[in-house]
Amino acid sequence: MDKISLKELAFPIIKAIDSFNYLLKSHQRRTAVISYHIGKELGLPCGDIAELVVAAAMHDIGALSVQERDTLIKEDVENPSPHCLMGYKMLSMFDIFSGIAKIIRHHHIRYEDAGKYNEEIRFQSHIIHLADRVDIYLSPDQFILNQKARVTASILEKKGTVFHPDVCDAFERVSRADIFWIEINNLTMEQLFSRMNFLSSIELNREQIDQFALTISRIIDFRSRFTAGHAYTVGRLAQFIGQVLGLDDDMCEKLLIAGYFHDIGKIGIDTAYIEKCGQLTDEEYNMVKLHCYYSGQILSELNSSEWFRDVVKWSQHHHERLTGNGYPFAIKGEEIDTGTKIIAFSDMISALMEDRPYRKRMSIDTAFDIIDRYAAENIDPDMIKIIDRYKAEIETIVDQCKQRAESCYDESVEYA
Repeated sequence: MDKISLKELAFPIIKAIDSFNYLLKSHQRRTAVISYHIGKELGLPCGDIAELVVAAAMHDIGALSVQERDTLIKEDVENPSPHCLMGYKMLSMFDIFSGIAKIIRHHHIRYEDAGKYNEEIRFQSHIIHLADRVDIYLSPDQFILNQKARVTASILEKKGTVFHPDVCDAFERVSRADIFWIEINNLTMEQLFSRMNFLSSIELNREQIDQFALTISRIIDFRSRFTAGHAYTVGRLAQFIGQVLGLDDDMCEKLLIAGYFHDIGKIGIDTAYIEKCGQLTDEEYNMVKLHCYYSGQILSELNSSEWFRDVVKWSQHHHERLTGNGYPFAIKGEEIDTGTKIIAFSDMISALMEDRPYRKRMSIDTAFDIIDRYAAENIDPDMIKIIDRYKAEIETIVDQCKQRAESCYDESVEYA
């Protein structure tokens, strides 16, 4: 495996969470830009600024539902705790992000209420709280420089009550320059992250890459109870099938990561389609099909690492079929490699054995019967015949993954 830095692996995902979120598009980028300027003005150390910016760029990942994300664009958030705590719970699974998770956990706490908590409130949480509200106060319908006085006054009138006094003072100083406001709308995530070399210095080992990929899969899957363990199951199944087919350890590791990542494009798909209690219309199905393309786009920057190229390809191609009737590229035959076939099968068997809004989960025999009758020729008949011998093992993996995912999901929802 090539060496890969935290920045190389995390940046495409962070950018996607912001840009593909149809309700809060670019809100997290803008909050990160505002936080960066305030952090610099306060003279925070480079490492603290890097943590601050990453936390700001992911601060609303815990807003899983359409309804909850919709409330976040309002001026006052009546009950912000659920999405803050869910974000904390998700990111704390990745050890390197433990500090970032703590910042996100408290990013909506009012300054005057901070003393009520029996735990440390990270100073960066106060910065993100103010930065988040600055962006909410800004109107997209007005030129940003024409809003300086109004937004600044709205923030400063809450100094010492809603917002930390030191953060307010830093905001007042830094906001006097037009460049602060101009960069809110114009500084890209790439440009922002290029100002921080700290993330590039952290190289990840294989275990950490696995942990990060699993964390991201849960950010996607936990948007709905019906998919809460889907990517985890696909990854575990794909790794097992690779072993059954005699693939080497490196390929099996890639299959695990590709399984975790394969549906990352669903960050750009309305959860209402996933939770619809009935068959999707043609128009809705066409929207859902975009997720494969989105997955490829999100992960494309990982192609700079030779090791990750297979992961990217398999993630984007997992709905392609041998007959050429798959999507999005309609490739066929020998254009579809073994890794793609394994992810495609794992995705299909996992989906069939999961509850859906419109049906209960199927038994292992029913699921295999459907695949044998309808899907084998679309994936690989010879490969399916080999896999058929391992029904019992596959059922065990699916059940174990289901139990673990339900436990993690219920704990996260209850915790939030």
